[in-house]
Amino acid sequence: MTESTLRQWMQQLGPRLINLSAGICRDRHRAEEIVQEAFIKLWNQPPDGGEAVYPAWLRRVVTNLSINALQRTKHASTLPEFSLDPAMRSDSRPDEQIDLDDQVNRVRRAMDRLDDAKRTILILRGYEQLSYEHIAEAMGVPVGTVMSRLNRARTALLQQMKKDLHGGEDEPAAYDIRQYKQA
Repeated sequence: MTESTLRQWMQQLGPRLINLSAGICRDRHRAEEIVQEAFIKLWNQPPDGGEAVYPAWLRRVVTNLSINALQRTKHASTLPEFSLDPAMRSDSRPDEQIDLDDQVNRVRRAMDRLDDAKRTILILRGYEQLSYEHIAEAMGVPVGTVMSRLNRARTALLQQMKKDLHGGEDEPAAYDIRQYKQA
């Protein structure tokens, strides 16, 4: 790999990888360091399969490094601002923007209360818009595991959002099978 090739990959994938890492470890500065570390790994020992596998390989490395960094620090903070998101750059009326801001803040608060694994898989699917197959590859698990974890993460997010909406009260969901269990 030449220096110019590495520079092209950094320009092409760097911003998305930083956003991915920042979404997982919730620290933009640390995310930049993680992505830099991933590109150093690419430079020193590129994966087998050539340039075609670089994007998936880098996503996996960045995801794993971000999760490891999060587990080492284990401090609470908020999700970063994703100013590249078109929904955040709306030309809507002020009252519509206030409603949108409120909804975004509710999602952020709910995401902050999720455990690391659930938040990570939601970010990979929702923000990064990765397919189940790419998430499985990035996390090193089977596709079926991704599907079940994603379902549990979505359910947990929905429950956290309901708690936020109802002032912290845990309201049973209409589809909660436990409500039909006889005591």
